[in-house]
Amino acid sequence: MNSRPLPLRLITALFCLCLVSARAEDKPKPPATQPPSEAELRAVITKGLGFLAKDGEAWIESKDCNSCHHLPEMLWSHREAKLRGFDIDQKKFDEWLKWADERSKNKGPGLEMLAFMKLAIPDRPAPELTKMIAADQKPDGSWNPAGQFTGQKRGNPDAQATSARIFLLALATPDAASPEAEAARTKAAAFLAKKDAPGSLESLAFRAIYARSTGNTADADALRAQILKEQRGDGGWSFIIGENMSDAHATGEALYALQPSASDPATGEAIARAQRWLVKTQREDGSWPSDFTRISKGDRSAPAKVKSAKDAERIYTYFGSGWATIGLLQGVPVK
Repeated sequence: MNSRPLPLRLITALFCLCLVSARAEDKPKPPATQPPSEAELRAVITKGLGFLAKDGEAWIESKDCNSCHHLPEMLWSHREAKLRGFDIDQKKFDEWLKWADERSKNKGPGLEMLAFMKLAIPDRPAPELTKMIAADQKPDGSWNPAGQFTGQKRGNPDAQATSARIFLLALATPDAASPEAEAARTKAAAFLAKKDAPGSLESLAFRAIYARSTGNTADADALRAQILKEQRGDGGWSFIIGENMSDAHATGEALYALQPSASDPATGEAIARAQRWLVKTQREDGSWPSDFTRISKGDRSAPAKVKSAKDAERIYTYFGSGWATIGLLQGVPVK
């Protein structure tokens, strides 16, 4: 049987295709990002802790509530730092904790504050906080997110999904065996089974943290892959998925979620890039800048709302700086 010779143009095209493929395989991979040294991380973290202590104490003097963005972040970051050998003023820490405990008896502006307090000091039993959290659970297994969460561009479904996982993580602290915590977890099962797409990096991070904490490795790996996919070219993440600007808040939370998988090459590379970005963007006073208009949906642009805008900037700067410091601390070994 006679076979027809291939046309010259087809032969040329196939040759070029093979040549391009060979060149692509021969092209060297870009070098891995060199992560900051432990000394670099410790210097940046020390500055961050200084800012959190200074503005946190100013918050204590001027406010009468813990909030979910000040006292828990201050306690959480300093406890993590002490575990890693940082020089922490224990007397001051105890004073902050006493002040926060007294105000935890009052729910304040949002129940998430109680959850963050439990996560800030996870090895300390707090059965009264557990009971308060469990008592506010809705029949469908979720919780009503606070205004600080619903006032953001993420939308209420994302805020509700995030809050649910934060509360459940808080209920998994030393009081996990209490009847209230066990009942809350059972009731939340149907809500957690909902297939909803996250709209914020925070939601992705807490989904990954929760999946890992419950031993669901398949979901944890899939969510980690999603977090890696959302990393921006500068090494940071944006709080609202799709927003064209990295921020310290989202980047710190991403680091917190990713660090347990740092041995994975792709994850390790992402962590190094994020650490580099946070080191580069820290301000001299130890804080990180925060454009709250990228996160909050409230319009504070009118001249009459200058004070409101200043308050929002302070809140988001502290929240972002708290998470940046906590996220960077995960890269420092426990002593």
